[in-house]
Amino acid sequence: MNRIVLAMIALVAFASVSVYAQPKLEIVGGETYDWGKVEVKENPLKMVTLDANVKLKNVGNQELIIDTVKVGCGCTHPTLEKKNLKPGETTNLGIGLNVALQSGEIFKNLTIFANDEGSKNGRIMYLKANIFRPITVTPQSLNFNEVVPGETAHSYTTFKNNDTKPFTISRLLATKGVKLEKTGPFTIAPGDTLHINASYQAKEKGYWNAILLVETDSPDYPPFELSAYGNVKDPSGKPDPNVITIDPSKAKDGKIELPAPGGAKPAATTAAPANKKKTGK
Repeated sequence: MNRIVLAMIALVAFASVSVYAQPKLEIVGGETYDWGKVEVKENPLKMVTLDANVKLKNVGNQELIIDTVKVGCGCTHPTLEKKNLKPGETTNLGIGLNVALQSGEIFKNLTIFANDEGSKNGRIMYLKANIFRPITVTPQSLNFNEVVPGETAHSYTTFKNNDTKPFTISRLLATKGVKLEKTGPFTIAPGDTLHINASYQAKEKGYWNAILLVETDSPDYPPFELSAYGNVKDPSGKPDPNVITIDPSKAKDGKIELPAPGGAKPAATTAAPANKKKTGK
């Protein structure tokens, strides 16, 4: 009887030690990282990447092993300083969030996998930001419709003032023969938009590109550029001989013949993107 009691006491003691002898991950500052309101100046078409440095700490009494950090999308880039943490140690988790040209509320997440009970199936960390662009441009480039020589191609763009104060565009200047309906100056009231129509008189066939230069009276916005482009096609409907079109379905033995510019005979070969299956004899 005494042996049974002693065995039960030993089992309870072992279980207690097992429960309390564990690693434990703490995300210092909480499980949500919020950049808050991020105001984008200098250029409304500025690509934005947000950076953060989050500390991860082992608040348990056994070694913590952070196996991996998985992201919810390719726009999030985590960098872990070290994986193994002794009790009381911390490490840095660098986070880069590429929001590109987005505006408004951004919500992303990443998942931390470690050897503690709360992280074996993944510990989710949330990322938040509110990207504010005082001026937005839509569309962000002028894409002209395809025409033949002698015809006129058209495009447009719109500027919107999202700020609480007026915004003045002092001048618009287009290159390569692109004509603007109006060139300024313009003052856009808070919440209002400015619509700009543009045209291009096609002369020679081929692809072309130009620039729309935007000058403002704001010290926060030096001159910035919008791209403009289009194509003047051959009136006969024939494809442009200087443009090479690759068709993967025409691959032979994993290679595609590339025609030389001008319609000459194939000049070279290249590996096809599709995987070639191995067959046994």
